[in-house]
Amino acid sequence: MRWLAVLVVVVLTGAAEAQEQLERALLAMPPIIGAPTAYRRNGKESIYRIARRFGVSPNAVYNANNGSLTDGDELLLLPTQHVAPLAEWSGIVVNLPERNLYLYQEGRPIRCYPVAIGQRGWETPVGEFKIANKRKNPTWFPPKWALQEQPVPPGPGNPLGDRWMGLSIPGYGIHATNAPATVGRYVSHGCLRMYPEHAHELYRLTPVGAPAKIMYERTVLGYRPEDGVVYLAYYPDPYQVAEVKPEQVREQLKDYGLADMVDGEGLAEILRRPTGVLTPIVGSRAKVRVNGTLVKSALGPTWAGGDWLVPAGPMARALGAQVEVGPGVNYLIIMRGEERLFLSPGDAQALVNGEMVTLETAPQLAAGYPMIPLRATVTALGASLGWDEESQTLLVWDGVERLRGGLASVP
Repeated sequence: MRWLAVLVVVVLTGAAEAQEQLERALLAMPPIIGAPTAYRRNGKESIYRIARRFGVSPNAVYNANNGSLTDGDELLLLPTQHVAPLAEWSGIVVNLPERNLYLYQEGRPIRCYPVAIGQRGWETPVGEFKIANKRKNPTWFPPKWALQEQPVPPGPGNPLGDRWMGLSIPGYGIHATNAPATVGRYVSHGCLRMYPEHAHELYRLTPVGAPAKIMYERTVLGYRPEDGVVYLAYYPDPYQVAEVKPEQVREQLKDYGLADMVDGEGLAEILRRPTGVLTPIVGSRAKVRVNGTLVKSALGPTWAGGDWLVPAGPMARALGAQVEVGPGVNYLIIMRGEERLFLSPGDAQALVNGEMVTLETAPQLAAGYPMIPLRATVTALGASLGWDEESQTLLVWDGVERLRGGLASVP
């Protein structure tokens, strides 16, 4: 192991700073807005009516439910939770594969609206623009592709609906529509169509001159502090730009120091179908309790092959242990009394109380912070580990308070 050649032990002074580094990396990721909705569909209730009532598009509902909806009573997953495309912005952001528009204020996203985008051959352009003008009840003047048609005055036959927000690229804009069932599809000649009620709200909240960024990102990562989870959203490829491979997602994770924390097989499985549904890829909603006390950390336990990875500092403190690390965090030692656990990030070989063993899961670094295998650590320190299915909690019992009966084994 790498640490065997190192004779000088560097105490983890500044452990709080190291944890803050992890927290900063996580908080630099795009935020999650909204929450998922489970909806019981009654009889032949229209998917379009359900989608519009909840502010999403029918296409997004189909994608979220594997595209196999039939008439009848069904429990639907409505995609009302979203990863914002950017961590910070001011104004409007549109992600074309997602077919959603986000409104940012004071740097953070406050609204998400479904939009229709340009069809193939009339693709909505990507780039950074501005809202150049706004019009209520606009007249539609035929563009070059429709010169044989006549201008359409305000009213129910106007394809622009009753709200228009022109972009700084001539001929393109964001507008209401007299065909709201097309929202969420790629059917326009490049403009962005919205449900009328959403267009009214966006019109009211967005001034002329506001920045508008249009992107084409099929995979977006986001972090939700309340869960301690990094999520991945994977969207279709309406303009047939490119296939997404696991290596590309790992590159995105590398920007936050999390590339070694993702499970390769799980990532490949997510990329089999672009559902648009947020999927945990680092961290989980599972909790850890030591002798009944919740262990708090910015990143939840991450399942990795055969064990859960958890932040070293909070876990060691909860067990009354100390942590020391070598230079560059190339190894770490967890100590309590006579018990010793020597670990090296990325290496499944460990020294446990003087005996060399092979771990089911190697420790890893998350944004430079050591994540240690929970089962191996608990066992090395003479504690017990169990799982409470109802509360989704990993239960560690130490000393005289051994693991109570009636609990399932750790998954």
